[in-house]
Amino acid sequence: MTHSDHGRLVGAARAVLEHLPGRSSESARPVQQTVTMTAPAVDVLTALEDPATLSRLLGELGSVEPHGGGQRWSLAAGEGHGGLAWDTALTRRADGLRYEGGVSGADGSTGSIDVSTSPAPRDHGVEVRLVLDLPLPRLAAGAAAFTLLYRLRALLVSGELPTLRPQPTTRDERG
Repeated sequence: MTHSDHGRLVGAARAVLEHLPGRSSESARPVQQTVTMTAPAVDVLTALEDPATLSRLLGELGSVEPHGGGQRWSLAAGEGHGGLAWDTALTRRADGLRYEGGVSGADGSTGSIDVSTSPAPRDHGVEVRLVLDLPLPRLAAGAAAFTLLYRLRALLVSGELPTLRPQPTTRDERG
């Protein structure tokens, strides 16, 4: 995926998120995304349990903070729309984890994110499967699931998140 493809995906997600208060019956739930990573499963799951890492992964789409005994996910809905607040409890399993809880601002709906890991074929790392079941339009939910896993893979491989913003460099631009 190129930077311009990623930029278009984020732009499409923002456009859809701006229409959240008028959610339609076109919201097909849940959506799933699977990505192969070279990082060990324990590193993947540890990163997905940390609110600070989750906030970095979400970027402009939202944030995650400790809240009570769980976490509060704040998902952006575009200017003037307020967004969603999702209070979750985390359940850990040997092969993954699950966030589950009530979504405020969504007519009392509940939601979940289920993450499971399994060995990738031919010893090519680990397959990470994310199933997102939130009261979001299908395009926005799919974009959020993809963004989380795409950015997580980049973070675990390179230690950096993909961005379209110019980055400072110590190299001389004159060559």
